[in-house]
Amino acid sequence: MLQLLKIQNYAIIKQTEIRFEKGLNIITGETGAGKSILMGALGLILGERADTKVLLPGSEKLVVEGVFEVNNAELQYLLEENELDSEKQTILRREINSVGKSRAFINDTPINLPLLRSVGLLLIDIVSQHQTLELNEADFQMNVLDAFAESSKILDDYRIVFKQYKKSEQVYNDLLEREAKARSDEDYLRFVIHEISELNPKIGEETDLEAEIKLLSHAEQIQTSCFQSSQVLEGNENSLLDQLREITGLLAQSSKHQTALPLILDRLQSNIVDLSDIAEELSSIADKTLSDPELLAKQELRLQELMNMQKKHRVSGNEELLDLLAKFQARITEIGSLEEEIIVAEKHKSELFAKSLNLANELHSKREEALNPMKLKVLELLNDVAIPQAQFEVKLEKTNDENLHSNGLNQLNFLFSANKGFPIKPLNEVASGGELSRLMLCLKSLISDKVELPSIVFDEIDTGISGEAALRVAQVMKAHSAKHQVIAITHLPQIASKADNHFYVYKNHEEDQTLTQIRTLNEEERIHEIARMLSGENPGQAVLTAAKEMMSL
Repeated sequence: MLQLLKIQNYAIIKQTEIRFEKGLNIITGETGAGKSILMGALGLILGERADTKVLLPGSEKLVVEGVFEVNNAELQYLLEENELDSEKQTILRREINSVGKSRAFINDTPINLPLLRSVGLLLIDIVSQHQTLELNEADFQMNVLDAFAESSKILDDYRIVFKQYKKSEQVYNDLLEREAKARSDEDYLRFVIHEISELNPKIGEETDLEAEIKLLSHAEQIQTSCFQSSQVLEGNENSLLDQLREITGLLAQSSKHQTALPLILDRLQSNIVDLSDIAEELSSIADKTLSDPELLAKQELRLQELMNMQKKHRVSGNEELLDLLAKFQARITEIGSLEEEIIVAEKHKSELFAKSLNLANELHSKREEALNPMKLKVLELLNDVAIPQAQFEVKLEKTNDENLHSNGLNQLNFLFSANKGFPIKPLNEVASGGELSRLMLCLKSLISDKVELPSIVFDEIDTGISGEAALRVAQVMKAHSAKHQVIAITHLPQIASKADNHFYVYKNHEEDQTLTQIRTLNEEERIHEIARMLSGENPGQAVLTAAKEMMSL
């Protein structure tokens, strides 16, 4: 329930506070006094967009604030989900400064406009002639039928399962797509696997081949140098080692008489041993190093094949080539495993589809049962708002099982004719603005006891009606307000006379500026206002009496 609306520096409103009560809150005033401005201000705290054009000239900032009494479990959940304080009172505030910067708050916590809109939808429902266009929307019509049929719980259950089904369908389709792609790539994958496997690369093989090719390329040079060196050391007559042995023999006799010579002899003996080993190793290398042009060509070809394969697949070595082989082998294996995943996914999808279908059929049955009672109740309410010859039908169609959607298996259309003898047609083809307004009032009243409706604002939906029709609309609106807060902007005395709380909007001329103000009327002032609405300014006693009688009806 909207308890308090504060407006500061909005359009031609400098500052005002409106304290709304339970029941029927009526707002009246002269044409152009600014009644529609109140709706604009209210729209701001419900998340509508605005710019600096709505700022009172000469002001730095406009502020609109609404204080709501909250008794709505869905709203409390939404606030808590967004880490906002959930209290008995919820305060929505909107501020716009002179440079167009807008800020929104809930309980003094800054929030974004989408969240403000979501919260606002749970607090206030504004019905105007423009907004009665939603009567033609399939979702609105389905919501009305489900509210009347009390099938919302089944619908919630269905949508949970249906969402799971759509998700499982996507998983299944993704698997099919992956398998199709894998199948289309299979020949290429197998070809690459075959050519790499046949080449049989080894990690580090390129380094070994390069070393061997280098050796084979210089085999004659290596053989000659090692053989000649071994000959110089020991193989020739008067070789280096023979000379060293002769030196040791010469020094051996003298070493008995010179203490330094034994140490020199030991060193010579050690060098002779080392050089003898070197000569033997050089001879062995010379014997083993053979020039082999065929082997050289073979190893060069092997290295070239590896390089070509690496270049072909854009890798930098045998290790990456083997990684590619493993990757492609895994993809081939995946084709087989995907088949198993697809079987499981298809079964899961089918189970959820069957569950969704059962709930959709249950939902259809529940809706179908409500069609005739709803039709009769709407016709009764249309008679109450002075459309006694109205015809109203709810056309509920059931689609094929394969056409499941968010509302189940049903397509819905409200058909209407305000006059006897004329064919019923969709609402946008037959109803006038005034008739749509009254039909909207009937539908809101129809479901008011079945769902937790927010406060409702009727913004001049009485346009186009008068006399008995106006009185009937007033009675229905009054009945609706017994259980739900109703705020109505009206120009009809019949509706104004039913007010529990009556507000009057007027212009006040202050120096060089005209401002809109609003005040609550007492009993005497209400009589004069209704009399003014009946006959114009300065009503006579007879009109005042008529106004008083109208209020007592």
